[in-house]
Amino acid sequence: MKKFKFILTAMLLTCSTMSFAQFMNNSNSSITSPSSEVTTWKGLRFSYDRTFMSTDYEDVDDTNLNGFSIDYVQSFKLSNSLPLFIETGAGISFARWSDSETEEVYGAEYTYKESLNTLALNIPINIVYGININNTIIAKPFTGLYLKANLMGNITAEESYDGESESETYNLFDEDDMGKGYTWNRIQIGWQIGTMFDINDFNIGIAYSLDFNEIAKKQNTSKFSIRLGYNF
Repeated sequence: MKKFKFILTAMLLTCSTMSFAQFMNNSNSSITSPSSEVTTWKGLRFSYDRTFMSTDYEDVDDTNLNGFSIDYVQSFKLSNSLPLFIETGAGISFARWSDSETEEVYGAEYTYKESLNTLALNIPINIVYGININNTIIAKPFTGLYLKANLMGNITAEESYDGESESETYNLFDEDDMGKGYTWNRIQIGWQIGTMFDINDFNIGIAYSLDFNEIAKKQNTSKFSIRLGYNF
């Protein structure tokens, strides 16, 4: 997991470095001030998210969740001489993990299923540098902080045996369900980095985010996202 995060961060930094290198190259070419053409924007972003939940408990495996996000973003220009912007907004993200095991017990099939579902509100504040690569494509490397409010988190366990089943759901924010000191935190703050590429009004990009504080005792979270969007 640590190796994957290192490679991912290096890839994002490489994308940003290449974008800045392209900007410097364009600045020295015959194109006059391409960065001046980058204007403020607002739009929607749709993401596929891969959330990594690591734990420091012995004999407990890390958990990887699949999910998606829907975000609204809007930018504000910081400088009249540089294509430097603040981008903020708000979005909702959903993530899910599930696993099941089936075996034969006394001649009948026994199945155990477990699932984890989460829902969160995200509010980012990013610094974005707009780089007009050509008349069609604008690169926007960014980095910044975000506030995440965990709205929902539950684990459902279901057992089935010989045609009969029963299930139970645990609220991850409820001390009665999780035990004292093991409930999830409602609020998290984190850091993110990434690059978006605007192609006319559409855009595509990648991002990596890392929560500063634990989501629960000895449990840390991070996320890789592939983003598609539209500016209007």
